[in-house]
Amino acid sequence: MADNTLDQFLDDREAYDDGPAKGARAPILLTHFDGAMDAGTAGHLAIEQLLHTLDTQRVATFESDMFIDYRSHRPVMNIDDWVTTSLEVPEIALDLVYDDAGVPLLVLHGPEPDAKWETFVRAVSHLAEQAGVEISFSLHGIPSGVPHTRPTPVHMHATDGSLLPEQPQMSGTMRFPAPMTSFLQSHLASQGIDGVTMLAAVPYYMSDTQYPRAASALLTSLSDYADLSLPVGDLERGASEEIDQVTQLIEANEEVSRTIAALEKHYDALATASNSTETFRLPDSESSAMSAEDITETIEEFLRTRSQRSAEADATSANTDEATQGDEEDQVTIDDVLDRLKEGSFHARPARGAESESSARPSQGQRETVEDVLRRLRDRGNDSEATERNQTLRHRADPTWGPPQQPSDD
Repeated sequence: MADNTLDQFLDDREAYDDGPAKGARAPILLTHFDGAMDAGTAGHLAIEQLLHTLDTQRVATFESDMFIDYRSHRPVMNIDDWVTTSLEVPEIALDLVYDDAGVPLLVLHGPEPDAKWETFVRAVSHLAEQAGVEISFSLHGIPSGVPHTRPTPVHMHATDGSLLPEQPQMSGTMRFPAPMTSFLQSHLASQGIDGVTMLAAVPYYMSDTQYPRAASALLTSLSDYADLSLPVGDLERGASEEIDQVTQLIEANEEVSRTIAALEKHYDALATASNSTETFRLPDSESSAMSAEDITETIEEFLRTRSQRSAEADATSANTDEATQGDEEDQVTIDDVLDRLKEGSFHARPARGAESESSARPSQGQRETVEDVLRRLRDRGNDSEATERNQTLRHRADPTWGPPQQPSDD
């Protein structure tokens, strides 16, 4: 028993290395791991958007050799003129970022740990306690019978029912292997840090390729829930461009168009129902003109060909300024695929995807409910103004930033 305790102590101490932002404080922990459930890579795209557009400082880097199996997450080699120039080892990191209003949050990201989950959650819990984390969030995409022509629904489950906004009821109990994000949230909840998981509904025929529209919906929902100012513009622009191309493909095939129309009818019926049930399911088979496999193969043909053209362009030139030429090649690819669609030849697997404008934000009633929950968690009393809360949270993270403003008489 003593040896086991010593081994645990040594594992915990060696689990991570401190970064320049060691000791930073933030009330929110946002988590996503690659390799777990994430249809449309929605959660991954959302995290990448934050890390590339917001000010980022490293809090801790976890020991890769302890938590990652290199056979499942192999290091990436770069070779230039037959000389190895670099070796990129996968890593799990905890970063401090500030949203556009200056509110700090911690972002835990990287490949999902392959081993020592208990050691990992103890280390994260210790860091969360040091940072004064009050609530945690995780982001995922989930395959669903929703059309790409409608706003992306975002559903939530939580460690405490009082954290949940109004949303469609589940039709039954769900049982599935837990990802690390849920394992971590359950452990944090036992220490008084509740967690919320946000699930973006991704069209089942787009679940195996990138779907930025779902990533935008996740960040929008998180912004509304936690009163954050998170950037979504890049995701929305990328989504709207490619959704037009996928729509063109669908309109070229009558069977696919009928299937999409059936999904739209199903979606609209649920949206207008007063007591709708859980929406992560497909409509009845009678309402679908094609099977899920058929519609997926039709769109995948387009996505596969786009990916091949993109790979060829990358292999022949390292100059990223040739993106305009790539767009022209993509347009030719679309024409080619349209011709093949008319001939009735569909096959392949996908590589990348398409989307559209941002999803609708939660209703005002939902927003008020969420603010009440966050106010209780943060124990901040009568502090409903987002600006005042942002200033106070920033001051708590960095006391030198300036005194928090006091509530005005207004």
